[in-house]
Amino acid sequence: MTGKSTPETLRFGKFLLVGALNTLIDFGLMNLFSGWLGMPLVLAQALSFILAVINSYTLNRLWVYPESQAKSLASQFSKFALINAAGLALRTLTIPPVDSWFRPLITSNDVQLFGLSAQALSRNFALALILPLTLILNYLANRFWTFGDVAKTQAEAKKV
Repeated sequence: MTGKSTPETLRFGKFLLVGALNTLIDFGLMNLFSGWLGMPLVLAQALSFILAVINSYTLNRLWVYPESQAKSLASQFSKFALINAAGLALRTLTIPPVDSWFRPLITSNDVQLFGLSAQALSRNFALALILPLTLILNYLANRFWTFGDVAKTQAEAKKV
């Protein structure tokens, strides 16, 4: 190994940073809207998710995939939103069964962590297990579909 990062490795690192920021935005706004502003949780979560997706798209288009800015904003954003909605659906469908698998393990072993209940721990463990899968699928779908013109731009640059 030479220790040098490839352009794709750097791009994935940027994608991870954007994802971490958006996770903070999503959780922070959901708590702000539901806790401080008294919005119903369903509305607060939906609004925080939408705002995080808009932020994610903006940062991905400008920083992670700057080569893609010539592509139609509407077409690109609709693809990005569809991929994020699919990731949310996948997460929503897979977390309950994984949670139900973790809960008896935590309860029977009387696991205590940060003073969280067995229910809270099992839900967080389930999310932690599912998150890497959705992250990789999200990255691949956006890399090759939403921002697919990046590959064409890089190939054309190599020819010159």
